[in-house]
Amino acid sequence: MFETKGDYIHVSSSVWEASGHGWWVNVNCNATAAIVTVQLQQHVNGGWTDAGSAGKATVRSGGGTGSRSTGRAACNTNAVTAWRSVIDVDVLNVLDSPSTLTTGSRSIRCRH
Repeated sequence: MFETKGDYIHVSSSVWEASGHGWWVNVNCNATAAIVTVQLQQHVNGGWTDAGSAGKATVRSGGGTGSRSTGRAACNTNAVTAWRSVIDVDVLNVLDSPSTLTTGSRSIRCRH
């Protein structure tokens, strides 16, 4: 038993790119780490498409710096675009469902 969590996509403060984080919270699971994958998606031409490269990291439960994975996509223009992320958590040494979390969409001045 665990929860998959993610934040809204935002423009990174250090470089001009869309950025989103994913993490997991241990509720009642006999595990200490999980592989968290974050794939950013942008809404263009009437549909959602993957953008940038997926972030993938092995992290401990809880979130915060050092305990989350980051997906990134370079901004090629400052066109206002809706973004979301799809987050997959694979808890180490525990069978878990293949379900993913899709975060709510947010429009930012960035298009990949």
